[in-house]
Amino acid sequence: MRPAVPLPDLTEKQWQAQVVQLARTLGWKHYHTFRSTRSPSGFPDLILARDRLVALELKTETGKVSAHQAGWIRALHHAGAEIYVARPRHLQTLATLLGPRNSTAWHEARGHLLLELDPILEAA
Repeated sequence: MRPAVPLPDLTEKQWQAQVVQLARTLGWKHYHTFRSTRSPSGFPDLILARDRLVALELKTETGKVSAHQAGWIRALHHAGAEIYVARPRHLQTLATLLGPRNSTAWHEARGHLLLELDPILEAA
């Protein structure tokens, strides 16, 4: 067994692999654009579908949201999409969020992840 990678050292690719595995385990379908050279810049890293549609912009612990990513996040949020910026420290919160909706724990997890969006939404 490989040793666990400390959160600060986790790459975005490793983080994405963890999120995809979590989503699959919880019964979600996922989409990721592998070669985005001909796509608009900044579209979220993952789109998850099950009983609802969730868009995720994945960041390392120190990763910054680019201006293009912020633009997509704002546009999707204002269109009513369920979109979040998620970092490795949010793994348990994300697991709760991708579980059954409308429980107290789900609302708390959603509120926690929405805090990551506040600076992006306020900058508009």
